[in-house]
Amino acid sequence: MFDACPKLEYNPLQFLARIFSLVTRLRFFQLGFAIIAFALLAFTPALAAPVIASRVAAKQSPISTLEIASSQTTFLAMTPGISTPAPPGRLIVSAENGGAWNIFAVDPNQHTWRKLAANIAPARDPAISPDGRTLAFRSKRDGTWDIYTLSTAGNNLARLTRGMIYSGAPVWSPDGKRIAFESYARGDLDVWVMNADGTQAIDLTDSEKAHDYAPAWSPDGKWLAFVSWRTGTKQIFIVAADCKSACKATNLSQNKSDDHEPTWSPDGTKLAFVSDRDGQRAIYVAEVEGRNAIAPQLKNARRVTFSGWDDSPAWSPDGKWIAFVSVRPTRQPIYIVAADGSGIPRLVENGPTFATSVTWSAAGIAGAGEYANGNALYKEQPDLAPASTGHPYELRRITTIRLNSGLSKVSGRVADSLLALQTRIKQEVGYDFLAIVSDLLRPVEYKCDNTCDTLSWHKSGRAVDTRLDYSDARGIGGLEVVREDQLGETYWRMYLKTAAQDGTQGEPLKDAPWDFSYRARWIVSQGEGGTRKPVPYGFYVDYTELARQYGWERISSADSEDLDWKTNKLGAEYWHYQKTQNLTWYLAMREVYSEAELKALADWNALARAGYGSYVLFLKDIPMPPAAWRWNVLGP
Repeated sequence: MFDACPKLEYNPLQFLARIFSLVTRLRFFQLGFAIIAFALLAFTPALAAPVIASRVAAKQSPISTLEIASSQTTFLAMTPGISTPAPPGRLIVSAENGGAWNIFAVDPNQHTWRKLAANIAPARDPAISPDGRTLAFRSKRDGTWDIYTLSTAGNNLARLTRGMIYSGAPVWSPDGKRIAFESYARGDLDVWVMNADGTQAIDLTDSEKAHDYAPAWSPDGKWLAFVSWRTGTKQIFIVAADCKSACKATNLSQNKSDDHEPTWSPDGTKLAFVSDRDGQRAIYVAEVEGRNAIAPQLKNARRVTFSGWDDSPAWSPDGKWIAFVSVRPTRQPIYIVAADGSGIPRLVENGPTFATSVTWSAAGIAGAGEYANGNALYKEQPDLAPASTGHPYELRRITTIRLNSGLSKVSGRVADSLLALQTRIKQEVGYDFLAIVSDLLRPVEYKCDNTCDTLSWHKSGRAVDTRLDYSDARGIGGLEVVREDQLGETYWRMYLKTAAQDGTQGEPLKDAPWDFSYRARWIVSQGEGGTRKPVPYGFYVDYTELARQYGWERISSADSEDLDWKTNKLGAEYWHYQKTQNLTWYLAMREVYSEAELKALADWNALARAGYGSYVLFLKDIPMPPAAWRWNVLGP
């Protein structure tokens, strides 16, 4: 439907382009040229090389760019290089690879990855027993999410939970005799404890109807820290691990911010956790005061990561390091940072681009299978255009997706992935959510107002706007969106409620959705674009994650003077997904239109007069006129 100018993931050329635009507008061209040239040569040659190389290839031939691999965006604040001694042991990582979730053992120094549960998928939430011999995890191999154990040698698979609808997040007791986990067995998420063989399961938090989840066992075996929504925000609570009934939990967080994902230091004196108390989602470390008292407290919390959105902290066996997932709009790699926050975090390389959780094992675990990157979810078979058209690919009409009005076409380069995503969504949620969409292809001559972009990816046939809302036949809402602020931009994660609510589809929602209602936007939280709603019960599928697996990425919300999502819901853009395959906008257009067909639309001077900034035209790769020669300093 609507499509504001999309925000791009940060790279040095984009930053320098903005600086260059500002400097030239101030007419200090010579000074600006010198500063930018020096910065490019002295500070960013390694960072800019992939971007420039891509642009060189793109200028040589539009078709040659089609095989360019996904470039890795390197962030200045995350440059590799932590000091010795090297982190010990092995990382145990849950990550998506080729559409399947699996568990990997990772050498944090050699950057080698091997599968631990090679023949079991999906497998998530790994936890290694204290003796390093057994892996506990959750899997849906038997129809619902349940807890399983598997020897690290790859045999002796055992299912521990049955008939509990959903079970996940296992964690071992220090003596290896019991396992704590989260379960939806009684209509909401609760923290449970059972013997390591699956017997004598006890619900420790059954007295509360708010979600309680993500348990973490203290090294002395006395306490279980966990996350709860009891206060209306995510808070870290603690409960006695040996409690049998009427268990009393104590709030360790005691603040209005979200605190979650707790994990104990090896000596039991500290907790690492995730919090947004400074306005960004980061890893914190706090002392646990009064561990032997009735009501312990967190003291002296300090922030140890600063990359914008960090998750899933895990202590090294010696307590000197913390591994974590660093979330980005298009990737989620693992980093390691010193536990005191000193130094620069180091990237754990050579693995899948999307990790969701990490833990640490003292033992050197070999793993049962090699890691191989790839995507077997679909096969793209592009629709080639006749040579006489002046462009390499055709637009394809989509017959299984309906528009109320508009053109049901997409680029023949991405059509198969969209159709495969439609089939996958139908399988996962139990209905055809993509049977009707808000927008697909826009005509080249389509003109926009301030709520959309004339240089939209919709015109290239590489964008789709889903329905903005969805209700089932009974009128019950089935679409929720969760706000995620990353790198100074606001993104949205879309969830679809499943048709089956018996645990065979989806999983419980743990984050509070956003309320875009008129009351929320203009009465409760005027000027803030709405507010959070209570976490709903039931089972949901992460549409955003599934779309990503097929190459369809979300964009950030508009926040300009002309269109700000906080005052105009049309700027939220949570419904917009696009597949760029690392092409610039103009090269994507040239795939399906001839140069002559784009001449009127992609005129640099006309677009500049219409209000487009020079740096935007540069990033869109609009052909430059001679008067714009200064921008060639940032490209070939």
